[in-house]
Formats: sequence, C-alpha cells, structure tokens
Amino acid sequence: MQKMMRFIKKKNMKFYQVHTSGHAEIDTLKKVVKKLKPRKIIPIHTFHPGKYGGLFSQKIEQVSDGEVFAV
Repeated sequence: MQKMMRFIKKKNMKFYQVHTSGHAEIDTLKKVVKKLKPRKIIPIHTFHPGKYGGLFSQKIEQVSDGEVFAV
C-alpha cells in the first residue's frame, strides 16, 4: 500500500478510498459506469457475470476467483 501511495503522490494523482458492501442494483451500476466512463468492466461478487455484456457498452473482462490480472 505504501508503494502505491508513493506512486500516486509522485504522479500528482488524487486518491479516493471507497468501500461498498452488499449488492448494487442494476440502475446504480449503470449510474456509476456512466459517471466513471471506464474502458473496461470486471464484474466481481456476482452470480451472473455473463449478463454484463448486455448492460454496458464497455469491454467486459471476466476474471475467475483467485485469478491474477494486471491493472
């Protein structure tokens, strides 16, 4: 965490700590995606990750539990 924070400070980036719990409604997910405009969406903590392709125009990347992926 300290290494990441040094990187963020060095690059003069803003850092926001967020936390969520539970499951978001589809409308809430759509609002978040609209605001953030991500290039990619990685569904987590869901029983139906395959349904995200029909909900969002962004690239959907599915990652299995325990699978490592690069950000």
